[in-house]
Amino acid sequence: MARFDSIGGPAAPFTSYLQPGEQIRNVAYGVKQPHILLIVGLVMLAILPGLIAVALLTREYLVALTDRRIIALRIKGRKAQVLEVLEYPLGSLPQARTSTGAIFTHIRIMDPAKPFAAKFHRAGPAPSNRENAMAIAAALSGEPVMVSPAGAPRLQPS
Repeated sequence: MARFDSIGGPAAPFTSYLQPGEQIRNVAYGVKQPHILLIVGLVMLAILPGLIAVALLTREYLVALTDRRIIALRIKGRKAQVLEVLEYPLGSLPQARTSTGAIFTHIRIMDPAKPFAAKFHRAGPAPSNRENAMAIAAALSGEPVMVSPAGAPRLQPS
């Protein structure tokens, strides 16, 4: 898992991908793991090699909501080396599905050219991972988001 303190904070990897004047609103850490049946099958075959295989097949992401776009960086290692960049303009977002449960917020962007799917754990590597993931999900689903006085995004009450 990426350590935000070792890379200069969660927004640090995005600085070279921002457009002039673009502001980051929220950043969340998420993962895309293999299907649960594959995980169980690999671990049942041999515990340690199975766990190693699952770790190698898991993709880590940092996702940022800016005032203009959603940017997803596939990262690797403690220094958050960027392996892939996916970006989606807020003005023309592809169809997306989001859900928030007791533990995870799931985000799926169904873009035929560059699909994205990840789940964001409520604990995450940063204390505000859940709130940030929920704000990104709200932006994708078109729900209004308000910012609390402490600066943590919250879903607008209905």
